[in-house]
Amino acid sequence: MLIMNLEKDYQDALQFVKQIDFSKSKDTSKGFETNIRYLGGLLAANDLRPDPILVKKAVEVAEKTLVPLFVDTTSMGTRVKAPYTYMDLTGNHPQPTNSINLAEFGSYSMEFTRLSQVTGDPKYEKLANDLTNAAIKNPTRIPGLYPTSWTVEPFAPVNSSIITIGGGADSFYEYLIKNYILQNNANGDLLSTWQNSVESIEKYMLSPTAENPLIQFIAMISNSTIYYSSQELICFWPGNILLGISQVQDEAKKKQYRAFADTFFTSCMETWQKTNTGIAPESWSWNPRDATGLTKVLNTLFENKLKTKIPKQTNQKRADERTFKIENAIYDLRPETIESIFYYYRSTGDKKYQDLAWQIYMAIDKYAKTGSGYTIVNNVDQVPATLQDFQESFFFAETLKYLYLIFAEKECISLNDYIFNTEAHPFKLSNSIQFQ
Repeated sequence: MLIMNLEKDYQDALQFVKQIDFSKSKDTSKGFETNIRYLGGLLAANDLRPDPILVKKAVEVAEKTLVPLFVDTTSMGTRVKAPYTYMDLTGNHPQPTNSINLAEFGSYSMEFTRLSQVTGDPKYEKLANDLTNAAIKNPTRIPGLYPTSWTVEPFAPVNSSIITIGGGADSFYEYLIKNYILQNNANGDLLSTWQNSVESIEKYMLSPTAENPLIQFIAMISNSTIYYSSQELICFWPGNILLGISQVQDEAKKKQYRAFADTFFTSCMETWQKTNTGIAPESWSWNPRDATGLTKVLNTLFENKLKTKIPKQTNQKRADERTFKIENAIYDLRPETIESIFYYYRSTGDKKYQDLAWQIYMAIDKYAKTGSGYTIVNNVDQVPATLQDFQESFFFAETLKYLYLIFAEKECISLNDYIFNTEAHPFKLSNSIQFQ
């Protein structure tokens, strides 16, 4: 609302926020969602227009629903606090579990860092960043890449769980470089781990397709199997890599990362441009050009125990025109490819990225719009489209916001001065960077 100068709507929302008691809920509160949406949103609104009410409510959210999730544990003999997943606000206690995932515990660092910066209380930043620092010190088979499942006691990776840069892991990696920037480059381990992750994705997970080797998708790896399957959720990565390049000094690395980001971006766009609606599916698989390639390079790290799972081929419509096979055909109003277009446009100023964004918007507007909002498309390859009856809040927070900012003046939330959390809430940087 503030970004779009919707003053009356903002004032109405602010009055509503004043009345909310964040210590009460008839349902359990999920820490990850509460953090990125509620805490992130309050902090971003305060950064756009400072208001003591917003800071007060941000502290309330943190103290009542998030900080209590963190419990004492150990990581390789060192004391640390790790978060449970759900908070029972009726009983005022977290729900115990011994299994947490990488994306969820790894996505407190930006919000807690910004809360400490705004309040002057270092405890929030320390709580979240001690956990991230403990995580990246754990040994891992693939440099910079970690299993998605972790135990709480001790705080340690479950090495048999899947290694992916998509759902269950995505924002952990996203926050490595973003919190490095938000903390004014204070923790070099975040940058080096992020660089390791980018280089490992390219070396160990990038797979050219059989139909067109210029289209290359990112595989997933379990303890015993390589899966040639991917998802829209990973398509924020090209933009994240562009952001990270701004923090890298080595010119050769910059060129390497940019070439990788471009390949990644082109391949994500392929999944939008090659369906009957012009909308990407939730997930897809592909035929690798060389099924033994990744197996060989990864078996040097996995004691020659990996197998390859090749997707079954079907005679689906337009299969001869595509480099991928649709696995989950829904469109859940996701923003990730649009997010990368935003970073590309702000970095280059090239209007071709506005054209790509407009094509995507027109497809979404044509097939996902209803009389009272937008909703999930059941099958992006089916025309006319059939729809569900559910509109995600991130459609406003992320999808439409990124689309709006692609066409707004470049100084509107400049990426030199703001950094976005994973829900697209912009945090003000204390020191500007040079990105756009």
